[in-house]
Amino acid sequence: MERKSSLIIAFLITSLIVGNYLFFADEGIVREKVEISRVLDGDTVELADGRRIRLLNINTPEKGLPYSDIAKNYLLNFTDVELETSGLDRYDRILGKLYFGDYYLNLELVKNGMAHSYLVSDSEENLFEKAEQYARDNEKNIWEKSNFNNCLLIEINKYEEYVDINDSCYVDFTGWTIKDESTKSYKFKKDVGESFRLYSTKGTDNKYELYWGRDNIWNNDHDEIFVRDSNGFLVYYYSYK
Repeated sequence: MERKSSLIIAFLITSLIVGNYLFFADEGIVREKVEISRVLDGDTVELADGRRIRLLNINTPEKGLPYSDIAKNYLLNFTDVELETSGLDRYDRILGKLYFGDYYLNLELVKNGMAHSYLVSDSEENLFEKAEQYARDNEKNIWEKSNFNNCLLIEINKYEEYVDINDSCYVDFTGWTIKDESTKSYKFKKDVGESFRLYSTKGTDNKYELYWGRDNIWNNDHDEIFVRDSNGFLVYYYSYK
């Protein structure tokens, strides 16, 4: 009788554990059923068990930047989701993909212009490229164009670490921002000349030369540049590989 009871308990425990996971044997993928307790920002959530998840393949605007709340507000709609993990990032957050039914939430964020693709794995590169192109073509959220979207000619010197900017519309750059593909952002504190150079390094600003105050900004192998006006609308975008 005791042996039978032990077997029943063991079976129930095993069933409970298995019930919290979805196995995709053909692809060797395991999805865990989890509960989101807190949305920290547009690409990071905290689970009920305390684990922090950094969403893979995407990047959302940092707090205080235009559109920073859109992805966060979207994720607030979800509590019970499925999680697929893939190691840790440099902050010891779990890298993961979130699913809600048939919806791959990481991808949905990109498709709806709440995030842009970032460090996408080779196996999903085509998937995310199509989603991002759809968002760009339809000017969704972060891809909504500024009235000044044809005003700038920009050249990046990724080796010497500077950006040459030529303005054909004589715009006031005060409050405009430049951002790379990650989280590095530069905000113009005042207007500048119609042609100027923005160095990544430290230095003393003048009308034709500005200094970001960092070291290296532009990756040699791949990167993106986003320029936004003072209202957050997209003025210029360029990606290189």
